[in-house]
Amino acid sequence: MIYDYFPELDGNQSIDNGKMGRQLFKGGGGGSTQTTQNQLDPTVRPFVEYGLQEAKQLYQSDTPQYYPYQTYVSPSSQTQSALQAAQTRALAGSPLVPAAQQQQLATIQGQNLGLNPYFANALQGAAGVATTQFQDALKNIASQSSQAGRYGSGAMQDLQSRASTNLARELTNKAGELAYTNYGAERAAQERAIQSAPQMAAADYADIQQLLNVGQTAEDYQQKALEGDINRFEFEQNLPYTKLQSYLSAAYGAPMGQVSTTKSSGGK
Repeated sequence: MIYDYFPELDGNQSIDNGKMGRQLFKGGGGGSTQTTQNQLDPTVRPFVEYGLQEAKQLYQSDTPQYYPYQTYVSPSSQTQSALQAAQTRALAGSPLVPAAQQQQLATIQGQNLGLNPYFANALQGAAGVATTQFQDALKNIASQSSQAGRYGSGAMQDLQSRASTNLARELTNKAGELAYTNYGAERAAQERAIQSAPQMAAADYADIQQLLNVGQTAEDYQQKALEGDINRFEFEQNLPYTKLQSYLSAAYGAPMGQVSTTKSSGGK
């Protein structure tokens, strides 16, 4: 508000009437009224009017619009095929796992602690050597007894009996040695199977985890689709408010200036 002082009206009193920002100057001989108004600067008025008109047209138009196409990437055919193959494999499982578990269970239960099916073959080689040595010993006993003139004597029979006993002892020792080695090796395998039993049991969950991974991947794609629909819905819901706010901001943001006018009136 601008207030002016007039020296030529000496003695007059300035009174504010409280309306439209006017100052009334009253005196015995006359008075004046001064009014200050806020209005657009004439130099910028055309630009402001143009901007408001454009804002109005934008407000009444259908813009802006949400992206009209799909806003997320669908799984490719390769991904879909891979997910389907993984699901089929996870549901079917691997025949190796139950076979390995069955064999491990048999080992833990000690079903293989008996004689090795190849035990006879292993013993046959050692028995062949011992039998050959036994036969050579019998021939040697017979030859020596014959040369000594005691062939068929009790001494000859005693030597043959000793040779037979040695053969039986050697064959027994060899069989025991092979059996002990086989048992020890199987017991070691049994211990290893017991220690790895938790890992073998956990193998059952590998297919379950793979099926879970396939499901979660499919759910991720569905979540992206849902988020795209939600974003589009929220955009359309907020669009009228956004446009109205933009239009009002343009209207209230027009630059204003001050213009003062003074009216004088005559009197006594």
